Order: sequence, then structure tokens, then C-alpha cells
Amino acid sequence: VSTQSTGKCMQRYQYFAKTNTKLAETCVKLFNDVLSNVWMYLTKPMIDIATEFVKLLFEDKQMSLALTLQNTLLTQFQYCREHKCDVTYSPATSISSEQLNWTFLLKVKPRDIALQMTQIDFEKFSKIKLCEILKYVKAPSETTSPNMCSFVNHFNSVSFWASSLVLRRETKDERQRVYRRLLSVMEHLIKLNNFSSAFALFAALCKTAVRRVVNLSSKQEKILDTSQTLMDSSESYKNLRSALKSATPPLIAYLGLCMADLTFLIHGNPDQLESGHVNFTKRHLTYTFMNVVRTSQAVPYNIAPRDDIITFFNNFSDYMEEEEMWQRSEQIKPRKKRS
Repeated sequence: VSTQSTGKCMQRYQYFAKTNTKLAETCVKLFNDVLSNVWMYLTKPMIDIATEFVKLLFEDKQMSLALTLQNTLLTQFQYCREHKCDVTYSPATSISSEQLNWTFLLKVKPRDIALQMTQIDFEKFSKIKLCEILKYVKAPSETTSPNMCSFVNHFNSVSFWASSLVLRRETKDERQRVYRRLLSVMEHLIKLNNFSSAFALFAALCKTAVRRVVNLSSKQEKILDTSQTLMDSSESYKNLRSALKSATPPLIAYLGLCMADLTFLIHGNPDQLESGHVNFTKRHLTYTFMNVVRTSQAVPYNIAPRDDIITFFNNFSDYMEEEEMWQRSEQIKPRKKRS
């Protein structure tokens, strides 16, 4: 792999960043894939190019792409060093152990955490094309609905990440403090009209494996109950629909609700009436549901990125799977054996 080839990847990113965001991201992913497989050919010029690329991504506020590329570079450098290759590397941005530690969550204002989550969410949310949503409802596929799949995966990652943050704490006091902080973050997400991550955190905090190992004050129970009222699925999410309708953009809709509506509408109603005429009622309702997403995407948030918080998130990639959560929950609080 030549230094010239990797240099061209960065040059093409710079070109497409101004004209075609999707192609620009493809250039970064291609560069990352190349970097993942060249440890034995890693040279100082290549490290210099990769470092420059990471800096450029940070400057362009492409935080998740920048951190992904930087993590790959760090991994490859470490591997190369273990095999005694003569290369050195200094990260483009300093990542302190404190920023990667769970206690960082307790040192940052909940609103600041919510703001950064919202900025990341909107970056992903705004990329979803309306045609992707329709294709996803009919047949979920990363090929036909890449941005939609990415957003859904992100939602799930945020929820599992939050649950894991609580369950991984060693003491009761630590679990209580993390749970309270996430509860406060959820409140701020609702105030920011970020119904997506608010719902993700709500699902995480209400997960049985989590709730059974924490004790809340009456004030915290009230906050959870208020959120429960908003997120309640009864009467077809009546309260959430009302909140979405009255919210002033910028906002991020909860796509789970939109998906449920469209699934019922598309699969439960014919495209043509018995008379042979087009079912315009179905078309109109489809437009109504899709318009919620379109209007939500039209007004962006104006949030300055915080590298320290984004680093702490680590792409929300560090979490336990469902079964592991239950095992950890029962380890903390064993179930009472039936007599």
C-alpha cells in the first residue's frame, strides 16, 4: 500500500466534503479499512497522513469518524510496536484516562451531556432520506436504507450503553449516582425535544435488570413517572404524539412511533381500492407521517461540539448484551430461591 494511495483518499475526502457527504464518508471508511490491514507496512509518512486526516475530521466536526480513525491508528501503532517496528505516533487529540472513566459522567453537567448526545443524534437523523424510511418499513436492509439502519443501531447502542453504565458499577452508591445522573440527562433531552435519545435512556433506566438493583428517592420516582406518562404506549402513544405535535423545532422525532404507524398503514391497507382506483387516503396518511420526519430534519441544532464528552461516549460502543446484563444484575442482587 503506497503513501500516495492513502494521500489520495484524504484529498478525495476534502473534495467530496463540499459536494457529496456520502462519498466523503466513504473515503474515510476506505482509508480506515486500509489502515486496519497494513500494520506490517506502516511507515512514518503514512502515520503523518493518517494523523493529518484525523485532525481534518475534527476540524470539520466529524467527531465520530475522527475518533474511529484515530482508534484504528492507535490500535495499529500498538500492534506495530509490539512487533518492534520502528514507528512512533502521537494522537491528534489528547484522550485522558479520566475522560474514558465512568466518573467523568458525574463531573460534567447533565445538560452538557444531553447537548452532545443531541448533536450526534441530529447528525445521524438529518442524513436519513424519506425513501429510506419507506424501504426500511417494507424490508430492513443496510443496502437500501443505510442511514436509517445506522440511526436504529445508534438508538439501541445508546440504550444498552446507559444500562451498562449502571450495571457495571461495583457499589450500591456508585449505581445510584450513575442512575440519578442519567435520569437528569433524560430530563434535559426531553427539554431539548430530543425524543429519540430520551426514549433510549428511558428504556435503559426502566429495564428490569437495572431497576431491580437501584433505589430511588420519591423525587426521582416522580421524574420517572412523569417520563413514563410521556412515553406511555397506551392509546397509541397519545401523550408522545401530543408532545411531538406541540414541540417547536429543532427536534428529533422518535422514529419507533413513525415506524409503527407506517408499518400498519403500508402493510394493512391496499394500494388500490376494490373499484380499481388509487387509494389516495393511504397516500395522504403516508405523507402525513413522513412529513413529521421532514419538518424535524429541516431545522438543525446549533450546538458546539465538546471533544471531551464525545470521547467519553466512545461511539456508545462499550456495552453489555441483554443476557450479560441479566447475569450481572443477578450477581449484584441474587434472586430469592423458591422454597
